[in-house]
Amino acid sequence: MQSISQSRISKSPRPVSSDKPKRRRKALACYDCRRRKLKCDRAQPACGRCRKGGLADSCSYQEYPGVRGRGGEEEGSFLVQSSGYTLHSPPVPHHDPVRAATGGEGTEQHQYQQHQQHQESARDRSVVALAAPPNAGSWQLLGGALSSAKGVNEERPSIRSNAEDDGPGPQGPGGERLRVQTTTMRGQNFKTHYYGSTNPISLISHFPELRSFMKETIMQRTSLPGLQRELKVLQVKWKAMRTDLLPQHEWELVGLLPDPETMDAHVGLYFDTFEKIYRILHYPSFMNEYESFRQDSRTARPAFIVILMLVLACVGCLASPAQPKYIGDSAMARERATLWIEAAAAWLPKQSQKHIYLAIWQIRCLLLVAKMVNVVKKKRTWTAAGTLVREAMSAGFHRDPTILGDRVSVFDLEMRRRLWATILELELQISTDRGMPSASAALPSDTVPPLNIEDDELAVDAESLPASHPRQVYTGCSYLCVSASSFALRTSLNSLVNDIHAQSVYEEVLRGEEKVMTELQRLPGWNEATPGTAGRDSTLTRALLDIQLRHFLILLHAPFARQADTNPRYSLSRMVCFNAAFRIIEQHRQLTEAGNHLLLLLRQDYFKSALNICHNLYIAISLHDNLLLQSNSHTFIEHIEHVLHLLEEKTSRLGTGYTHYWYIAAASAFLRSRLGPTHSPVPREEAIHEVVRQYHRVLAHQEDLRKAKDLLFPLRLVSVSHSTEAVVHVLLTDLAGASLLDPDLAHAPFNQEDLSLEEFFFGNPAAWTFDNLWEMH
Repeated sequence: MQSISQSRISKSPRPVSSDKPKRRRKALACYDCRRRKLKCDRAQPACGRCRKGGLADSCSYQEYPGVRGRGGEEEGSFLVQSSGYTLHSPPVPHHDPVRAATGGEGTEQHQYQQHQQHQESARDRSVVALAAPPNAGSWQLLGGALSSAKGVNEERPSIRSNAEDDGPGPQGPGGERLRVQTTTMRGQNFKTHYYGSTNPISLISHFPELRSFMKETIMQRTSLPGLQRELKVLQVKWKAMRTDLLPQHEWELVGLLPDPETMDAHVGLYFDTFEKIYRILHYPSFMNEYESFRQDSRTARPAFIVILMLVLACVGCLASPAQPKYIGDSAMARERATLWIEAAAAWLPKQSQKHIYLAIWQIRCLLLVAKMVNVVKKKRTWTAAGTLVREAMSAGFHRDPTILGDRVSVFDLEMRRRLWATILELELQISTDRGMPSASAALPSDTVPPLNIEDDELAVDAESLPASHPRQVYTGCSYLCVSASSFALRTSLNSLVNDIHAQSVYEEVLRGEEKVMTELQRLPGWNEATPGTAGRDSTLTRALLDIQLRHFLILLHAPFARQADTNPRYSLSRMVCFNAAFRIIEQHRQLTEAGNHLLLLLRQDYFKSALNICHNLYIAISLHDNLLLQSNSHTFIEHIEHVLHLLEEKTSRLGTGYTHYWYIAAASAFLRSRLGPTHSPVPREEAIHEVVRQYHRVLAHQEDLRKAKDLLFPLRLVSVSHSTEAVVHVLLTDLAGASLLDPDLAHAPFNQEDLSLEEFFFGNPAAWTFDNLWEMH
């Protein structure tokens, strides 16, 4: 009876138990398209829908795709969690021990065994990757190790776009709801850095094809590690040499200053650039003290010397010659500015916190600006800006100074308003660049904006404030006055797009766009003839006011522009992003060609604009949008090339910033290869050649390290008398003499044997290949 039963089972066309593995039809659509019941073009290695939705890395045609649960995870999948990051391995099919014991159907049993082995291997790889030591190398992504450029995404989770529709969800008044947040993190364990939606790099998570293109290109160029190694050797030698350049006493600060002609030129450049937008100094009072310093430096206050150093640090790279000199991968001007910044940062904490005066607040603001321009302590800038806001609040800057009555002078009252407005603008820009909420969001403040007046109208001993000029009259305070009217709007929009729980309704986006456009239309047209400008150039101020508003058009519409293929209504968002990006890039280009490099070094919205153009152009190429491509492809590529020239100018002046240059160079090459008749390798070679050229230019213009030390600290002063009455300063060396502090380079504490590819390949190789970049949901 038992044999008969077994015979019937073996001859039955259908298995009796539903637990037994079933023979499946060959998958003609990828798993996501099958799950969503959408048409799939079956393209390899990823279908068109997954590519457009930023899911190319996870597009799969496998036989056992797994079943998604309500939370989005695969039911029965093996989970490995580390520092909040979850790896998903394919689920194991239900195992039938009876069928396995009796042999079952040979083909299905063989498939199952292969899948089981693959599953166990995947688990082992995941565990090994997570068990690797923290310093296992820079080619490691949190949760997965990279062994080669080929198949880079086979053993780690993909970086997915979470700007896609999460489902039906609640509908707004006539609009679909999309998640607008795309956050990324770099690093592992406690060495992580978070970047929110408005950070430019967040867009890379929606562009997996570009990431693969960049990785393959980098790995094929074997000469790049050697170039980076050469720069690193010089950098380490210089770091050992410069340890004694930092002044130990206040009276040594003067020795860091350059020659009088250089100081005069830099001071003039500072007031023609920075003080046209951020009001930190009062020109008449500063120049009075500066002239006294020029006549006799011994009479200068230490605080004024620090202010002067930071003023010079802000414009050092702006005033660089056409071809600067470098120390390692840092321009001489940047190294000098870094020395001034470090000296000011060391001096500031030593001052009494009980006797704070105007110069201390000016130094705090100048220190932040100098770090931004020279890319010093870049990862700490957002926290430094937030700290500055809180320091100002603790001093009551958020309350209008009129509440102090007679306890504040008229001059100090207006300077408090200027400094508070400057601090808020700096902090908002830094927050937007990092993708973080601004400290000024929902901040209770009743401080009114500064007066629209010239510095000459505000005397230090004034008994009353002058009348403020209308918005249409351009003054040195016009930027802060006009920008204040849109500050609340920009702060709220930054909070919206960086809110990790935000879901944007399209109607709300359109309303936000309307408000931004209204503010753009309200901007005064100073360049068109107003006698109040008194012949002063307002181009920089007008450009910044326009750029900082137009930038939010991209931030608002970008999530919907990425979905233009699924909803024709979102084509509007794509065009808004294109137009805003074109205008931002064009204004940066015009300023740079006119010789004004302030916004080039201070902002990065032109970089993000180029990335948005590249991504939306790629979507159009994938959709075969011939109407858009035939009429505009040349314009798209032209603006991307403009940004490449801007980034080349920036890296030339700073000596650093190759990563952003590489992103745009690779994106341009990738798009040109897709626009061409065939996928030619020529654009790929051109892109990497441009990066190599940047490195060769820097290596070809290295400054002698001994000479660099004398140039950065031309006057070495020591004390030869320790009298309690006075300290006599004696000049030991000058530019014509030999420095007494030059060490022997042969004895520099540097060991080349400690160098490794992981440490010196492009400084941080993971930043070039995204191996330590992962997305938070």
